[in-house]
Amino acid sequence: MVERVDGDTTALSNFFSEFILQVIGSFLQLGGALGLVIREDWRIGIALTGFVVVAILIYNLTRNVAVPTYTAERESYASLFGFLEERLTGVEDLRTNGGTGYTMDRFYDVNREVYGRAVKAHVMGEVLRMISGILLAFGQALTMAMSIYLFREGIFTIGTVLLVIQYIVMLRGPLVMMNRQINDLQRATAGLKRIEELYRVTPNIVDGTEALPASDALGIEFDAVTFGYTEDESVLKDVSFQLQPGKSLGLLGRTGSGKTTITRLLFRLYEINKGQIRIGNKPIEDIQLDDLRDRIGLVTQDVQLFNATVRQNLTLFDTEISDDRILSVIEELGLSEWYQSLPDGLDTILEGTGLSAGEAQLLAFARVFLKNPKIVILDEPSSRLDPATEQQIDSAVQQLLKGRTSIIIAHRLGTVQQVDEIMILADGEIQEHSERKQLVQNPDSIFSQLLKTGLEEMIQ
Repeated sequence: MVERVDGDTTALSNFFSEFILQVIGSFLQLGGALGLVIREDWRIGIALTGFVVVAILIYNLTRNVAVPTYTAERESYASLFGFLEERLTGVEDLRTNGGTGYTMDRFYDVNREVYGRAVKAHVMGEVLRMISGILLAFGQALTMAMSIYLFREGIFTIGTVLLVIQYIVMLRGPLVMMNRQINDLQRATAGLKRIEELYRVTPNIVDGTEALPASDALGIEFDAVTFGYTEDESVLKDVSFQLQPGKSLGLLGRTGSGKTTITRLLFRLYEINKGQIRIGNKPIEDIQLDDLRDRIGLVTQDVQLFNATVRQNLTLFDTEISDDRILSVIEELGLSEWYQSLPDGLDTILEGTGLSAGEAQLLAFARVFLKNPKIVILDEPSSRLDPATEQQIDSAVQQLLKGRTSIIIAHRLGTVQQVDEIMILADGEIQEHSERKQLVQNPDSIFSQLLKTGLEEMIQ
């Protein structure tokens, strides 16, 4: 993707920035040289004009032959850059888990593939240049033969012969330039095809036309929802539940049970295979995407921080949020001490290197507070924090849930005790769903047994 957006478009930009001027210049120079030859003798002029037309046609035919080779070269570079991006992102895990050796072996394999395809592309370029050289030699031989014939017939003088030969030398430059431009056009065509493939990818998600009601909280309903990231395997299987406005739901289940998938579907990042999802009593596919995603706030364990100011990181570049509102939220979340340590206040450039996991997590909460959504999703918000920070998080959660519909993917018993309802997932299906108080009072419920044995055993 990066190579298509950056590398291929850069190749096209460089090509078109030079192509027009150089081709126009070459045609003007070519036409001028042919005009001078025709002025000396129309027979040689017609012969050379025919030769130039044939040469250009041959150059154009070779362009289609070379495009697949250059396309393969561009694809190999894309694979290399994708490999590097993926490995550099996970460099710490690779080093700590002994994956360095395998990664280097794969790196060498990818580089060998790039080298092989680059060599083929270079050889193809040399072949095209050789064809150009042969054509030019043939043109010069044709001119020499005709000039000698006309000299013997007494039509040409020796001076005219030398002059025509000089005109032929003048033809060589434009033809070489045109051949080089056609060679560059082949590379640009390869990049253009890859860009066209990107443009031909049509989004599966069609934007809706309706707006959500301006209520304080929005209800959520899943009606027999089935979904899978691939056609072969369903992650959610016939999932049905209702969450009334202002209520909170605790989601429990092992890794891969479908908890995070439910939250992704609420943002409509994917289309479901079967069933119906409703937000605020409206089918989710009828709701405007911007309005839908503006009404939902998400806090995850992994917080993305940008190389920007504290203000921009908290507001996500929304200039309509006032500084007073930002400072109020910072104080409300107990981040005043951290804020006072910043050298330039809200204008401090935040790179994320000086933040603890807890501070980054609280900044994520601040983002949601500033967004003021009607639905809040807490996906593993405090699974790796120290007790003191967890206490701050618990306080932030209690404030955030007031007057909002919320879904919490819980990892701690304290978090689960704050919700109104509990839903336990297993292999994409609902094992149990009811009000938390009812499940606690029912000794046969799965949740009641978890309270006795320990929640962590269930969710690992």
